[in-house]
Amino acid sequence: MSIRLEVSAEIDAPIAAVWDVLIDWTGQSRWIPLTTVRVIGDRNVGVGVRAEALSGVWLGRVPLGLLDRFIVTGWSPPVADAAEVGILHLGPYFTGEGLFRLAGDQGKTIVSCIEVFSMPGGRPVEWLVRLALPALRAGLASSLRALGAIAEAQ
Repeated sequence: MSIRLEVSAEIDAPIAAVWDVLIDWTGQSRWIPLTTVRVIGDRNVGVGVRAEALSGVWLGRVPLGLLDRFIVTGWSPPVADAAEVGILHLGPYFTGEGLFRLAGDQGKTIVSCIEVFSMPGGRPVEWLVRLALPALRAGLASSLRALGAIAEAQ
């Protein structure tokens, strides 16, 4: 069974500025707390970017925390005040799809993040995650506000 997490935020910055912050994969540690992202492979822009995001710490090559391996599957840079980037989460702790959708108007941007994911462990794990959804939403909203602060400062 899938779990859906959706959060939006209004940012007082043009869509191009928000896009630049969003797609700076390794720079996501500036707006996602306790998370480091590293691009694996030689692509760092567009469809096909592969990355690992760790909410935790690396002990050498060993990740301690929640590891998210993902690939960029959709890429629509800002055109006519809209943009999207799609992500496929490959595991190991959860799999599914993510989408960042940006809509700009008069120098402001609405950024929406939609995550639809599954976790191994069946119903007990799903039940626990559903209990944690309010905290997950709050954390994602906080991250989007931090993304906004960076974009607004540019």
